[in-house]
Amino acid sequence: MTMYEHDDIIAAVSGRDTRWQPDRLTRVRSRIAEIEDGLGDPWAPGNPMGFDAVLDADRKEEISPVGLRRFQSLGMPAELVPERLGGRMAGTDLLGLVMRPFFRRDPALAFSHGFTPFLGAQMVWLNGDARQSGRMAGVVLRGGTVGVACQRFEHESEFHAQEYTAAWSDDGMLRLNGRKNAINNAHTAELIIGFVKTGDGETDYSILMFDPATVPPAGVRALGRHRTTGVRGLQAAGLEFVDCPLPGESLVGTWGDGVALSLRAYPAVHAVFPSMAIGLADTALRSAVRAAQEREFGGPAGDATARSAIAGTFADLLIADCLSLTAGRSVHLLPDQCDVLTAVTKYISPKIVGEALYDLSAVMGDAFHAERGHHAVFRKHLRDLSTITFGHVSSAICQSVIAPYLPALADGAPEPEPTPADLFRLEVPLPAMDGARLARFGGGDGLLGYLDRAALRLPDALTLHDGGDLLRELVAGLCAEAAEIRREAGRLTGSDNGFLLDTHSFPLSERYALLLAASACVGVWLNAGTGPDAFLTDPAWLVLALHRLLRRVGRPVPPLPRAIEGRLCDEVLERVRVPRGLDLLGTEYAG
Repeated sequence: MTMYEHDDIIAAVSGRDTRWQPDRLTRVRSRIAEIEDGLGDPWAPGNPMGFDAVLDADRKEEISPVGLRRFQSLGMPAELVPERLGGRMAGTDLLGLVMRPFFRRDPALAFSHGFTPFLGAQMVWLNGDARQSGRMAGVVLRGGTVGVACQRFEHESEFHAQEYTAAWSDDGMLRLNGRKNAINNAHTAELIIGFVKTGDGETDYSILMFDPATVPPAGVRALGRHRTTGVRGLQAAGLEFVDCPLPGESLVGTWGDGVALSLRAYPAVHAVFPSMAIGLADTALRSAVRAAQEREFGGPAGDATARSAIAGTFADLLIADCLSLTAGRSVHLLPDQCDVLTAVTKYISPKIVGEALYDLSAVMGDAFHAERGHHAVFRKHLRDLSTITFGHVSSAICQSVIAPYLPALADGAPEPEPTPADLFRLEVPLPAMDGARLARFGGGDGLLGYLDRAALRLPDALTLHDGGDLLRELVAGLCAEAAEIRREAGRLTGSDNGFLLDTHSFPLSERYALLLAASACVGVWLNAGTGPDAFLTDPAWLVLALHRLLRRVGRPVPPLPRAIEGRLCDEVLERVRVPRGLDLLGTEYAG
């Protein structure tokens, strides 16, 4: 796992890279096409997996039973399970991609039966014994339902309010007590993964896995449905346990180590969620384009404001995809330094995409307020994105993971190993996840320094393209911002954990996150991203992405030629017409 040599980078950008391996790309594109064909055109009236049916189920606060059967018949549960346990998952970088067809249609279904089982299962597969791992894999593979009772965090969503407690009893059993009002799939789960308080210390937690149907009826009480503002089909509800006995084999991992064990599992979860959610944003952008095209003044082709918003949103989706790709691959390639990168991805990607979608409301015009018909899907997906983003893990929690690492960025800190080029290349196969290395928190970050090395290589990489001066100027501005972040990181005050209270740590963590996003974009472009592709090797998308990121961190930006936004807007219009995915892969869609 080494950095590409100078000539290899130029070859990658020009599409002449002999290391490009199409097999992995061909397989994932074929799989996405298979899923899309099985779901059909979502805009078509009468399609039971179309937007009309999804909107109807959302109004009824249900998950479509037809959709759930289709999810299972298309083999989606196997995509959640690693190959070593009998599934199809060959890497966390691929999971988000194959789940996008469902996320772009029905986020409630995809979140409940795609993301939630993955979240719970990761806790078991990385921390449990062979029996527990096999049991979880069996439930997921047959399409069984999994619930996750999350750890309590102050000032968080309802899913993180309240918590259970557990203690050992003299008979060797565990006794579970407490109530939680919001657990996704609570009343239908075959297995529940519970984060339970097991001591007086702040980190005294354990992880339990149990089947709620097998506990004594006197020990559990089903509470009412918990309704959400978005993804209204979620079947979230509460469970209360009173001195409920559980066998000792319910314990996953070591007693009292639940926080450390969850930190081992969260990197993959943090990487996968934003990747899945790009499918949701794809639909929102596609919906805005369709609304603009239906208006009398000629659609987005003749409206400069609409063209700018469409191009900017597309650039933001590509930023999120670059970061998700990099984070997903880091779990396998850089397990002992992926914790911060994946937290950055979970924090900044939904934030960037969410802000872009709100800007698109102007493109929607009066159609934004539609309650029925295909225009209504835009506002629904906007609500859904907000709910599932904060229902999982909020920005504040992610920043609390990022902030403690900031002092390690200070000038004079040891330089980490260079970032491997394979981090940016979807076509290169990945090794299996190494759970032991994932347990080490606080590895180095080679991605921030990648900008400086990339800046040195840009002159040669840009010899085949116009507009190189603007791209070099943008990268220089980002490198200057990276240097300033390092200087400010060295001024953070406090003891071992005191810098968390430094008022500069959270704003600095946001700027740092935006810089990592820029590095991911540059890395994807320099290393040919997803193989030879005329659009991806054109620097126009990278110029707009970096321009928007540099503006977000508050630095001056050079004037942006109108042709740059025009190039991206035209690409969006073409992908809506064909249609193809509004992401790095650009796979053909059913509609």
